[in-house]
Amino acid sequence: MRQEVRMYLNQRPELKQYVRNHPVWYRYLSRDPQALLQLESEVKQFYGRTFPQKLERFHSNLNMAMMLLEMARGFGASK
Repeated sequence: MRQEVRMYLNQRPELKQYVRNHPVWYRYLSRDPQALLQLESEVKQFYGRTFPQKLERFHSNLNMAMMLLEMARGFGASK
């Protein structure tokens, strides 16, 4: 692997850990150092940091809060 790619991965521990867990990326980056952009997008998707994933998580949390609120109202009305 090229020195600049190694330095780039050392500066970003999350990417480095992903490459360690998915060793096929050593081969990809050795052959094509420009694949770093593809690696970053795959890491974002893996860790759930894309906008649609964040939106889905927010929506899920909102639904949970609404359900808890409805349960609280139900307990308050039954007394």
